[in-house]
Amino acid sequence: MRRQQLNLLITTLITLFYSWSLTQADPQTRLINKGCSTYNATNLSNFYQNLNTTLLDLKSQVGNENKHFATAQSAKGANPVYALFQCRNYLSNSDCSACFAVAAAQIRNCSAGSNGARVIYDGCFLRYESNGFFDQTTLPGNSVLCGTKTANGATTFNAAAQQILLDLQTATPKIHGFFAATKTQVAGNAIYAIAQCAETVTESGCLDCLTVGFTNIQGCFPNTDGEAFDAGCFMRYSEKSFFADNQTIDITPFLKQGSSSKKGAIIGGVVGGVVLVLILLALFVWFRLKKKPKRHPRAVKKLILGHSGKMDEQFESEAWKLYEVDRHLELVDKTLNPSDYDAEEVKKIIAIALLCTQATASTRPTMSEIVVLLKSKNFVEHMRPTMPVFVNSNLRPQSRTDTSTSTASSTSNATVSTSILSAR
Repeated sequence: MRRQQLNLLITTLITLFYSWSLTQADPQTRLINKGCSTYNATNLSNFYQNLNTTLLDLKSQVGNENKHFATAQSAKGANPVYALFQCRNYLSNSDCSACFAVAAAQIRNCSAGSNGARVIYDGCFLRYESNGFFDQTTLPGNSVLCGTKTANGATTFNAAAQQILLDLQTATPKIHGFFAATKTQVAGNAIYAIAQCAETVTESGCLDCLTVGFTNIQGCFPNTDGEAFDAGCFMRYSEKSFFADNQTIDITPFLKQGSSSKKGAIIGGVVGGVVLVLILLALFVWFRLKKKPKRHPRAVKKLILGHSGKMDEQFESEAWKLYEVDRHLELVDKTLNPSDYDAEEVKKIIAIALLCTQATASTRPTMSEIVVLLKSKNFVEHMRPTMPVFVNSNLRPQSRTDTSTSTASSTSNATVSTSILSAR
């Protein structure tokens, strides 16, 4: 009799524990962004073989080795596949595996043979491409997803959230694994926040990415939650707990830093490099136009700036979109007389400029190659530029339409940004 009672007690405890585990499980699979390449693989059989191999490799690393970050690649034949998966570090191993399963199923929903795709969830991120991209950080198309509930005491909340995220931006690149989670008490409430970078980027690359994310996510204030995502990082804050308190770390030791001039130099170097190329291209056009009697240097400024009035991310994104459909000549100011420039030469120069803004550094031409390309009469077809990932994402802050805790379903009431990415 006692043995039967003991067995019943054990069975009951196991059942209760199992039920508790199920209620606690939360892989956070609310889809917040997705995108598919507009290019297709040349050999579908070869492509799918490589894609299946990489996804199985990632599944094994996540499920069998309990990794929260993993990369894989398969380069057999002419259609290689490179893939990267990352979970938020606060997820349990089982939740991480569950998030991967949802992501792997969703990413296959792109059109047959699409040679690049990404899916971003609250709890994880999965991406594959036909070229290596593991070192990429920030790219055009980075965006945010904002909540719809306004915080009480907006002024106090804004100031606190801004400082919390700024501290995460500073500390996370210095932390091993590029992940940090904090909980901060604010006016009787709490703000939960995390920042994370891909483990394959550099410390400076992580900082650059989170700097962009920090700028973008401020567009969510004074809403009670927001998320910023990019090619190589993720940032999130919320008044509602989305991770356990024991997952937080003390980031204070990592907040000490040198003068801001060093960070400014890093950012300036990245921006300056692009501007330098554009200036060189502008000078080249100017010298070429000077040789012809009806040309005027003012054409250079109109060719480069006439379409939008400023050299910003929106202009670059529009340039890529027009180039993809062979309409990049529309970047030329409409008020400019067509006799003041050679249309084919302008198209070639725009294509060369776009070559210099490709996402993967290895695909960008060297300065010597740029000179050769500028001097050549025809644009080399095999050097056709490849649109960076995320370039077609909606740059405006998006809003959640729900405030509930995420579930394991891949469908939700959240507003989802669908983007188009391209890869060679």
